[in-house]
Amino acid sequence: MSWQTAMLPAYAPGGRPIISVLAKRTYVIAPGKTTPADEQLPIYNADIPAEPDNPFSSELIAETDLVGFKPFTDVVVLAQAHTPRGKRAYHIECEARIGPIRKIVRVYGDRRLESKALRGLSFSDPEPFESRSITYRNAYGGTAKSKEGTLFTYPPNPLGKGFYLKGGFEDISEIPVPNQEDPESPIQPESLVLGRYEEWRKGPKPASFGWTRQIFYPRWTYAGVLPEMLAGAFADGKPPDTRAPKLDFRFFQGASEGMGDRVLAGNEHVVLTHMDPACPQFEFDLPGEAPAISLTLGPTTHALQPVLQTVLIDKENGLLTMVFRGSREYGGIEELGTMRIDYAVSPA
Repeated sequence: MSWQTAMLPAYAPGGRPIISVLAKRTYVIAPGKTTPADEQLPIYNADIPAEPDNPFSSELIAETDLVGFKPFTDVVVLAQAHTPRGKRAYHIECEARIGPIRKIVRVYGDRRLESKALRGLSFSDPEPFESRSITYRNAYGGTAKSKEGTLFTYPPNPLGKGFYLKGGFEDISEIPVPNQEDPESPIQPESLVLGRYEEWRKGPKPASFGWTRQIFYPRWTYAGVLPEMLAGAFADGKPPDTRAPKLDFRFFQGASEGMGDRVLAGNEHVVLTHMDPACPQFEFDLPGEAPAISLTLGPTTHALQPVLQTVLIDKENGLLTMVFRGSREYGGIEELGTMRIDYAVSPA
């Protein structure tokens, strides 16, 4: 089965110009095995939103593959939470283990925020469920309104729900309670209503296995934007410092927290817990099939070391895609029109 390929000029950390060759392969996943898919997904040249009619405020199905350098391997899991054997549950813990990577997202049935005279704010008991999508929309975050009517987004997850400001709502019952949380950063009733927007860092972590977006904090700060430039984050009335730092290549990492800070080999064991209706633990191995990549610059052909850039597990559609990169430094973009440049990708 052939690889889907592309070549692009890029830069490595430190500003060194490189040419990168990308190789992508799609597999069908089943318990205990992976098989090359009959229909290979193409190299994506743009982000793919889950809601095409709402592209800027949508979850992503995939980020563009045309990234010339990622410091680490992005590992992304698109999935639903499924209760064991179809029995309804009030909450379950879904876990993704891919080699050394381990992340847990606790998923709840729908809850309500209640206010009681003696107990203060509390959550109602969760409603039982059998399955629920694990998305950033169901995690903590969203957009809050101040008592003056100004809208503010929760920087780590503008897509979520549960982020409110004191005085910016009519009744406590209108506040939706997030369905997902990080067990190490549990959502408390009091954390849904902040006194001031500047206190947003006190909010709980948004928990998901899916793609972040470039507008998420801290990802957008890696593009060379200072945190102080965030609207409303400075209260003294002074203009923000305009000295932007250099690009941090972590900006190109789209995985959620804890799933994009290691380099994987591509042969790791995968365990997805409570993400399949028939298999409480869905297991398989990444196929360990790195491509052979070569790049011809002028009269010389160079063998490139393949590095795994992206692992995307689309559990609901039973697909796994892996994108490898091979890179080599060259003299700069002015050379592109003056010498022969070609590449080849084949099975190792």
